[in-house]
Amino acid sequence: MSQANKNTILYHLKGSSLEAAKRLQDEVTQELRNTSVLKKGNFESTQDGWLETFQILLARLEQDAHEILELTGLKSPAIRVYRELQTLPRAYAEYPQIFISPEKDASYFMYVPVDYKGKHFIPKNSVEMDSQQTENIGNLLFAGGWLGNAPIFHMNKYGVETPTDYQSPSDTDLRQAFTYAQNGKICFIAFGRSLEIVSDYKVCTEKWRQHLETAKDVIIAETIKTKVDILCLLPLGEDINITVNYSYFMRGGDQTTLLLSIRREGKNNIFDAGKPLQALTSPAYLLTERGGGEYIVSPRYDTPEGQALAVLIEAIPSTPSLSVYPELSANYKSNINVMSDMLGATDVVPQVVEVGGHTVLVYNCANLTNEDINFCPPDAIPFPVEAYEWLRSDEGDTNLGIPHPPKPKILTDILAKVRAKMDGAVLKNAPSQASPHPSQILAPNINPKLC
Repeated sequence: MSQANKNTILYHLKGSSLEAAKRLQDEVTQELRNTSVLKKGNFESTQDGWLETFQILLARLEQDAHEILELTGLKSPAIRVYRELQTLPRAYAEYPQIFISPEKDASYFMYVPVDYKGKHFIPKNSVEMDSQQTENIGNLLFAGGWLGNAPIFHMNKYGVETPTDYQSPSDTDLRQAFTYAQNGKICFIAFGRSLEIVSDYKVCTEKWRQHLETAKDVIIAETIKTKVDILCLLPLGEDINITVNYSYFMRGGDQTTLLLSIRREGKNNIFDAGKPLQALTSPAYLLTERGGGEYIVSPRYDTPEGQALAVLIEAIPSTPSLSVYPELSANYKSNINVMSDMLGATDVVPQVVEVGGHTVLVYNCANLTNEDINFCPPDAIPFPVEAYEWLRSDEGDTNLGIPHPPKPKILTDILAKVRAKMDGAVLKNAPSQASPHPSQILAPNINPKLC
């Protein structure tokens, strides 16, 4: 059963491909005996150490055993192109990966990426798995996502230019593929007055956090006073972790709820780690069970300790929100569910995202073709969503250590025009710009409605 229409195809390695996989595994084992991937002890340096080790081994195999690379697909990357709604296509070179089953008589399986034309590497003498076999083997290798199995050799994917013959799916096809995207986006770069509003919002948010942290520190300090009594109820040598979290609605305007949690550290038995413990009474606060091992903290007013804590909690401002700034309130309409409302993702109030050195205001909008859309934040610069999403993807790649694709010309033109407009605007002593329709886009080759 062919799976050529899928993004990845699974093969059970046999014959010469299996022998090459085993040789590759032996080479990796030998290299690791001679090289320490752990350098500074942190995750980033360890990750870099692995990549460096693999690159050294790859160079050696290229000289001494290039047939191993050929038979395992490490010289046959597939160019895969990704595109979603309101994005530009991004292309990556990706390599096959070989995994070993966790069995006494282990089997070797290869996941082969399929390129944008539907072509892919085919390991010699191997057997292609059908969809049911692929699902079963995936459960065997990864235990439904619970087992962190790793390939015997990792070749990091890297960004490349989008092929000139790539046929992009239509907007209709993309909407059918991404049905969960109920809303489109409209973006602006905050500038002038809009940037002043965002700066004020950030100052308020920082003050809010400072008050929160002060109250949290006092609650933890008061809870530590009960630690000896809690430990008396636990096995000798055990310890506890005390944390205070908080919950709030990102739409703003409400009071923050402080949540106390006391859990076992698991010093004697790792399986006890994280188990919640019952909190003891304190002269500083009252507790209400919330579930999941958390307690809602309320200050007491009948003790000096509680009165001192009450002052700190009552000093915490209402949750900051951009909704209190009417100049940023849009006239868009979006499909809002309960979770979106909790996260503050509304059609009126934007989210503030720092990306690519810009402060971007991101609004939700269900109907991007509505001619009645005529809102623009004061002094803000319309910014194509395609450019915003590209910069966000670049940052995601950087965080994962993936070289990102080169910026296409249409994107560099957009960014150049945005920079020129920002550099040329003298907004401090000039009146605010008139609010343009989002279709006044800076890149004519991008759908003007996808601003």
